[in-house]
Amino acid sequence: MASYKTEAIIINRLNLGESDRILTLFSPNYGKIRAVAKGSRKTKSKFGGHVELFTLGDFVITSGKNLDIINDANLNINFLAADPDMEKIKTVYYFAEILNKLLPDESANPEIYGLFLYCLSQINNIDIKLLQLIFIARLLKNLGIYPELSDCVKCEVKPDKQNIYFSKSAGGIVDEECSIHFEDTVRTDEDTIKLWRYVAEITLAGVNKLIVKPQTIQSANTLAIEYIHCVTMIDYKSLRVLS
Repeated sequence: MASYKTEAIIINRLNLGESDRILTLFSPNYGKIRAVAKGSRKTKSKFGGHVELFTLGDFVITSGKNLDIINDANLNINFLAADPDMEKIKTVYYFAEILNKLLPDESANPEIYGLFLYCLSQINNIDIKLLQLIFIARLLKNLGIYPELSDCVKCEVKPDKQNIYFSKSAGGIVDEECSIHFEDTVRTDEDTIKLWRYVAEITLAGVNKLIVKPQTIQSANTLAIEYIHCVTMIDYKSLRVLS
């Protein structure tokens, strides 16, 4: 059986038998990998603290018929080691749940890997609601399910700045006249939509320079979370906790 090495982040783990664990690793070159860390639950396991959730590490893996086998793991960073508050912990679980449910196994997506790694590294530095918005907006864009945020999705005319509505079922913004055609429209504002568009396009290095009103961040984040829930038709347990 062939072996390979990869950098990866542990995004899920399940107990297997009396002493093993099945880990879901997210890597830049192989995408999601499900592999067994044999004996990792034993007190004197060779893996030690190298198989904790949301740990970035280097892994040596052997391909298996059903599940791959982790031969070695070296810890680089445990992103929750700094003991962040509960909202930050829930947010990281939320990001991981989205990746687990939306991304196919063994399909590389270096852009989303870089986004996830960035969000983990900035969990204690950036407003948590803004970080959630950045993750969702850029993920939606990468997966090709980004909403229409420039023109009305029905009449294809740019809405008046004072009368902007958003419909998750319609897939974007609508003007006041067209809003009556969708039961789930909510009134929003230009700043909210501008922020959503901006974080989807800005280089991640420029995020720290953003100066935005908290209410605008909250408004855009709420719309984005409701939208991804609607468009993917997946029940995110972490989403309910965050709400």
